[in-house]
Amino acid sequence: MLRYFFTGLIVVVVAVVAIAGFRGAKSPKAPLEIFPDMDRQPRFDPQHKSDFFADSRAAREQVGGTVARSFVNPGVYNANQGNNARHLTGPAGFSSGTDYLNTGIIGEVWGNGIPMEVNPELLARGKERFTINCSICHGVAGDGQGIVSKYGLGGIANFHDSRLRALPDGAIFDTITHGKGNMAPHGPNITVEDRWAIIAYVRALQRSQNATLADVPAEHRTELEKQ
Repeated sequence: MLRYFFTGLIVVVVAVVAIAGFRGAKSPKAPLEIFPDMDRQPRFDPQHKSDFFADSRAAREQVGGTVARSFVNPGVYNANQGNNARHLTGPAGFSSGTDYLNTGIIGEVWGNGIPMEVNPELLARGKERFTINCSICHGVAGDGQGIVSKYGLGGIANFHDSRLRALPDGAIFDTITHGKGNMAPHGPNITVEDRWAIIAYVRALQRSQNATLADVPAEHRTELEKQ
């Protein structure tokens, strides 16, 4: 019995050595890899030719309408008015300065005021961005009655509460940028100027729901007083 065992062992050893070779032996042949673990994969170097694609280019063009993170395709993103470049030095409105425009802070406190001209164009932009990014939770009127409130999400801010009407503009800017509570940060998705445009529109919504006769232009106030 032992004779058969040792005979079989010798045959196995010889077979292993014949296949694997002796330690340190060199061969011009590629090594046998049982588990290559994706160590070597077919690839194309940048700017090199490819016979796989019809245009012979290894590097592929971006999918239409996409913007890579931390990258701005010149002339594409700015075309959608994401940044009018009047106030910012950062690319496409995603700057990260330490001034009031970029932080909402003056000194060590939240600042008040919109750091750009508030005109019909800015309010229109703010309404558009608010509708896209904010109304799903806060509602089109800013009353916290957005569509998600119908599905059990609580704690949505009502911009017409006295606390939020008195909240400094800078604090709202910080909330939009960094998020708060259930609200995710929108800083990576909404440009600096668009954040201020949204705040300007929120203030317009608040004023529309809490207006007094003194807010009416003088030329129209007399007509209302007669009523």
